Amino acid sequence: MSDILHDSPREFLSDAASGGRCDAQSVVPLGDGSYACGCCCQNWYASASSIEDGLELAREHVRQTSRQKSS
Repeated sequence: MSDILHDSPREFLSDAASGGRCDAQSVVPLGDGSYACGCCCQNWYASASSIEDGLELAREHVRQTSRQKSS
């Protein structure tokens, strides 16, 4: 997996803020040791027990969304 950002930060943030598409996901640590996960599409939220689990949940969300749009 590549961690390279191909858009400029301004383009990335503009796309993410426009909503409706899955351009950005977040995995945020909570005080109790769990992680809150979300997507800028505002249609997906989850919780995870580790950052790795949160990232995998975010990847699965994007895969499912991509499959639905291509159907």
